[in-house]
Formats: sequence, structure tokens, C-alpha cells
Amino acid sequence: MKYVRTSGRRLTVAAISVALAATGGGLAIGPAAAAPAPVAVADTTAQETVVPFPVNAEVVSAGTTGFLSRTNVTGSAEPEFRWTRYTDGTSTVMPGWAAGGGSDFVVTGDHPDPMESRVLMVHDMAAPSAAPVRVDLRELGENYSFGGVVGSTLIVYVMQEAVASQTRLVTVADGRATDHEVTGLPTGDCWYADAYAPGLAVFNCHTPLGDSVNTAVVDITTGAAVEVRRDARAWWPGAVSATHVAWQELDDRGQGRIAVTRRGSADVRYVEGPGFNPGSFQLLGGWVLSGYRVTLEQRAPYPPGRPLLARLPETGETVEVLTHYSSAVTAPDGSLLIRGGTLDRDEGLYRVSLGEGGKPVTELVASTGQTTALKHLGTSVPAAITFDHIGQGMDLGWDFSRLDTDVWLTLVHERTGERARRKIWSTAPASPGEGYRDGQRIGWRWDGSNPLNPSQAAYNGSYTWEITASPDDSIGPEVKVSGRFTVNRATAPHDYDDNGTPDVLLFDDYGTLLRVDTNRTPSGDAIQRVLDHSPRVGHGWSTYDRAESVGDVAGTRVGDVVGRDRSGALWLHQGTGKGDSPFLGRVKIGTGWQIYSQLTGGSDLTGDGRADLVATDKAGGLWLYTATGNVNAPFSPRKQIGTGWGIYNQLTATANIAGGTAGDLLARDKEGVLWLYLGKGDGTFAPRVRIGGGWNAYPHLVGIGDGTGDGRADLLAMDAGGGTYSYAGTGDYRKPFKSRVATNLTTRFRPLNVF
Repeated sequence: MKYVRTSGRRLTVAAISVALAATGGGLAIGPAAAAPAPVAVADTTAQETVVPFPVNAEVVSAGTTGFLSRTNVTGSAEPEFRWTRYTDGTSTVMPGWAAGGGSDFVVTGDHPDPMESRVLMVHDMAAPSAAPVRVDLRELGENYSFGGVVGSTLIVYVMQEAVASQTRLVTVADGRATDHEVTGLPTGDCWYADAYAPGLAVFNCHTPLGDSVNTAVVDITTGAAVEVRRDARAWWPGAVSATHVAWQELDDRGQGRIAVTRRGSADVRYVEGPGFNPGSFQLLGGWVLSGYRVTLEQRAPYPPGRPLLARLPETGETVEVLTHYSSAVTAPDGSLLIRGGTLDRDEGLYRVSLGEGGKPVTELVASTGQTTALKHLGTSVPAAITFDHIGQGMDLGWDFSRLDTDVWLTLVHERTGERARRKIWSTAPASPGEGYRDGQRIGWRWDGSNPLNPSQAAYNGSYTWEITASPDDSIGPEVKVSGRFTVNRATAPHDYDDNGTPDVLLFDDYGTLLRVDTNRTPSGDAIQRVLDHSPRVGHGWSTYDRAESVGDVAGTRVGDVVGRDRSGALWLHQGTGKGDSPFLGRVKIGTGWQIYSQLTGGSDLTGDGRADLVATDKAGGLWLYTATGNVNAPFSPRKQIGTGWGIYNQLTATANIAGGTAGDLLARDKEGVLWLYLGKGDGTFAPRVRIGGGWNAYPHLVGIGDGTGDGRADLLAMDAGGGTYSYAGTGDYRKPFKSRVATNLTTRFRPLNVF
């Protein structure tokens, strides 16, 4: 019998057998029957057909026509018991709990707890149209309680407090019960050990003082104990076959081992050592089958990688039977039905019998359709990823046949060679990983940050990825899959390391050029520095009295910089996208630029997709230099687009800061009032809009693009003391900025120029 015991009471036991024989269309009560006959040839042929086995189920009992399984049902406190036929896979759900013991007879009861059931129904599953036989234990005695079933024999406990155990067989015929005394049992409280073979059952008996356990093998047909093992070191469970008996005991060091002997022999052999679990074993003839019971998708509570092994104690020969197993029962012919799996035949119910040469052989009887080895079923990773906003994430996913795995993701940025490895899934509570489970999928949401430095955005360009998935129970080999994708963000005017987030450039009075990488704050309302230091990326920049980030004017996707020296020559520094060396050697693109008091670039004022440059001369004229995308001649000849701009002492191109279709321009007058000029997209501007006063507190205003990750252009301001503040854009020209937020961009250098 196989069911979960729900009572911890010490019971006085009587075994009561109800022998049932099929007659006509139903079951009749008759004398005790002999052990079940071997499986017929026709049934053997029928069992060669592999039928379905319920997923996540365990085997409870097996007969000649089918098997009984137990499945824990999601959302229900009670499991489902189901009988499935070998011939065609049809199945019957049993009412409530169900028990069996190596035959086609299945017992159900009238109470959720089997030991509390008083009315039992015995079903002959070989005759599914027959009505079940009703057995009322109260008619046998008021203290009778169900304990199990072996073949067609019910085992019943008789509660007799403080009285030595008695074991009796009771046959029921013509409506009358007849007692049959069982002889040869050791003294003590005895209970059924859930171990049986055709016609045999194992009982364990505590001595009256409780200092030892005696194991007895009972012949169910005769009612006699035919084998008794008296040993203080032995305890439950036991196992029996037609030829051998086995039990668990402790050796002289207190270590568990499996003791095996031929029935009727005093010669005891032992099975112990790596791979053999003394707490879980079965007998197949003289072979001992042992291993750790582990289901798929269950984190192994024991040392993993233990298959179900069979050992012949007489010779020490060992055979791997299954890659893993989780439950086993004895069939009517003495073979074993084992729920488990192999790497070549996958998950299901296997019949294990003695084949040619007397060695265990396996046959798949029923299949769950699941693979035993971990298999990769599919990938959900796009070929191209565009993080339009800093905070926008992307889901990457991999489908597996099993999720009891430790999954590692390795990302390599091909251009830089930077590599990051992170655990994204594990069933271990202490380290579950960064990912999530969705059905058969292990997913990881990438927020666009650099895998090596999460405070920094990831680089644009090509990446390779590799997934390594290792079953946590070591059932089968690990799985590796790999692929490639490209991160391709839109061009950011101030991005000099090609990671999609703005950088701030500054140089001091020594001419040292520094690059400060930025990222949004966790709240997403400000800009912060990524690193505690700002890498030096150039020298000699003090030769310039003016430098400006102008966006991509040279025909690449990376932003460029122009610098004006004190002789009035204008130089182009073409961007490389490499953070440690962001610019190529400078190229002279013009002379006579000393006539301009203000320069700014980075806004697309003409609607052609390229950032343009504007300048004001000392007479107040405003001039437009349209970008060409040609590194040798990056700007078209100048075009005057305004007069009267001499009132302003600061111009800042901001890209599209006010929600329109073109780049915009900020202008600060000599009184400290800041004005917004909305670009029309044709190189001209709408009438100015007053933003506010007090902006003369900032020697430097930089339109850095989207620094907060919300898709809107922002403004960076630095005061005379080196303090920096971010003004997040709103997209509303009437109030284009939110309140200022202090940032951590300040370095120990007092910059001459910030751009």
C-alpha cells in the first residue's frame, strides 16, 4: 500500500485480509487467494505500447492491467489518484484517496484520512464495469482502522491500548468473518512497512521496551511469519522479494547501510558506499536498487547526480538502472514499476525486470512527454535593440524543458571586449538570480545599463551572448546556447563613449580635457556622474578660447567638437565613440572666426537630421552654418538669420527642448534673463519666450540632450564655484524646465570651458 500516513499514534496491529475474487460482472467475497499469477503473454504484448503518464505524478501501485498514480493538484489540498490502463492509456480518476499493493485491486474510503476511514470500497480495475465491493470495518470490530493492502488483502489495525500487539488474518465468506491466528511474529507493536512482494508483506515490530525493531516477513496466504530478523540495529524500511529480504541498519560507526540475505539464510551481505541510499531501496530478486528520490524541477535535497543503481551483493556487480527516480512499486510478477527517467528515453514509468543473464533491464511503459535531459527549446532575443530612452528596458528570454536550473548569462561587447557574467535564475532560495520565470521561459529584463558597471549605460554596437544552464540536480549535462545582437540607439549629441547617455567635456587652465559620463538618478529626475573620477582624454586644450559640442557634423553617428584658437582658426575634433580616446586628430576647417562673440551647436535647425552651428558677431548679427556631413567641409557657407543679438552674452543650442519639430535655442541677456527661441525647422525662429531671470549665476549653460532618461532634452548649469545643476526638460515651451536638482558632476578642476 502507498499513501501518506497522517497519524503518529503507536498502534496495536491486527492484519485482516479480505480475499476478493472476480465472478461474473462484479466482485464476490471468497477465501484468501494465492499470490497473483505472472503477467500473461497477451498482456506483455499490450504493455509494449507506451501510454501517457500524468505529469508531476508518482506511481502508487501496479497491477496486470494498469497502474495507480498520485498527482498533487495545483490549488487543491487533496491529491488526485488515477488508474491508467496499459492497453490504450484510458484512465479513471478514483474518488478521494486510493491505495493498492501489487494487483488490480484499488481501495478507497469514506474519510479523507485513510486511517480514519471505516467504510472501504474495493475496486477491481481489471473489470471496470463491475461495482466495487463494500467493506464496513465496524462490522469487524469497533477499533478497526485501515492500514494497507497487499494484492487482494486488506491490512487493518486494531487499536488496543497498552496491550501487546497481535496479528490476525480474517477471511470473510458468506457474510461471516473468521479469525486466523498468525504465528511466529516477534513480541511488540507491529505495523505494515509498506514493503511487499507477491504474496508477502513486511512488518516491523517494536519490542516492549522500545530498544529495537524486529522485521518480519509474513506469508499473506498462510498467515505465518516466515522470516524474522531480530537486530537492535535494524529499522524500517524493509524490502522483500521471492528470494531475498533486506533491511536498513547501522554499522559499527553509526553509518547507514542496506543489509541483504537470502530468505532462510544466515549469510548477510551489505550494500553501502557512494551512490547507495540506505533510506530508499527496493529488491528485484537478489538485486538491491537504491538511489535518492528526486523529481525533475525539484532542487535536490541530497548530493546531486545520484542515479538509481542496482547492485548484486553476492558479486558486487553494479548496474545503472535509471538516471533518476522518484517512486517505485512492486508489480504482480515481482518486477518493479519505477517513476523516473533516462537521458535517451526521457520521463515516464519504467518496468524493471530480470532479463537475459539475470541482470536488470528496463522498459518504458508510460511516458510523460517530458525530456529528462535539460533541453533548450527556443530563444527570444531580438537581433537589434534600440534603447530610445535611458530607462527603457528590453526583455530577453530563453525557453527550457526544465526550470530546476542555474542559468548564467555572459555578455561580451565585441568592440571593447568587455565581458560580464551574471546569474539570472536559480531555484536556490539564497541566490535566486536577477531574472524571472514565465512558464517554460527564463527571462532577464535588461534596463540598458552596462553589465559591468550598472551605473553606466551600455555601449552601442554588437554583442555576443551565451547562456549556460546547469540542472541543479546534475541530471544530464549542462546546456549552452549563444547568439548575437546589436544595440543601436539614436545619435546623442553629447555622447562621446557611444553608450547613449550624455557626456560633459571640460578643460582646466592646464589644458587638460576631461570627459564626465552621466546617467540618470534612480528617481529619474536628475543627472549624475557615473564614476568617482573623470578620465583625462586630452591635453593642450587651453589653446582654445572657445570649444563647443556640435553634434554629428562629420557624417558619423558620433558627436563632434569644434574649438576656436586665439588666432581665430576653427578646428574640428571628429568623435570616435571610444570613451578613453574620444576624438581623432584635429582638422582645420576655417579662419577668421574671431569675429564671433558667441558660438553654439547641437540643434538641428534646418530639419535635415544634422546638427547645425550658429554664431553671433560683435555687431549683433546671428549667422547659421548648416552641417553638411562632410568631414573635409563640415559646414555650408554662412547665412545671416537675425540681427540685434548683441544683447545676449550666452547662446545655448538645446536640441528639441520645447516639444516642437525642430531644434531650439536658449539666449541669456546681460540682465540674466533667459529666453527661449523655438526653431521652425527652416533655419529661423519663432518670437522669443521669456523663461525667467537670475540665470547670470551660471557662467556655463550646456544643452546636453536627454540626461534624465525621459526622452526630453535637458539643460546642465554650472555656477562660478563649480557647482552643477540639472534642469529636466518638460516638453512644454511655456515652462520648458522643471526645478533645478543639484548633481555630482563637479570635479576638483576649475574648468575654463564646459561643453
